[in-house]
Amino acid sequence: MPPKQRRHRPLVMVIDESRHTRNALRFYLSNAGYDVEEAANNHAAVERAAGDAPDLILIDLNMPGSSGVLATQRLRGAPLLSGVPVVACAGPDSQAYRDAARVAGADAYVTKPFNPAVLLPVVKSLLNRGRMGVLPSSDVTQLATMVL
Repeated sequence: MPPKQRRHRPLVMVIDESRHTRNALRFYLSNAGYDVEEAANNHAAVERAAGDAPDLILIDLNMPGSSGVLATQRLRGAPLLSGVPVVACAGPDSQAYRDAARVAGADAYVTKPFNPAVLLPVVKSLLNRGRMGVLPSSDVTQLATMVL
């Protein structure tokens, strides 16, 4: 098997059943300097992510058929993906969704519909944490009201 090619831009996997939402997220994330891979359901996403681990996963908790909470737990249980930051999303905002995301192992929670001014700093900070092992202090302050 040939070695994996090194990516120059971080890869964000977007898991959402809505093509409209995936297209919007691809637009926001691509313009912010990220490569984007999409999956319309949890089963395909878990298999694809395990094959070529993304740098961050953005997952909808409210997908029909298979729970995003269970998929997040499966992603966290895969050895190759256990350290990949996961941003859970759902709408409208509720403490129940935040609690479910926390229990499943998500690193952050963002409400839908997405506001790029909220989403992009969360993505950037979590990716920086992965590279440096900790959040830069300026990012910690900015994320205080956004993360779980």
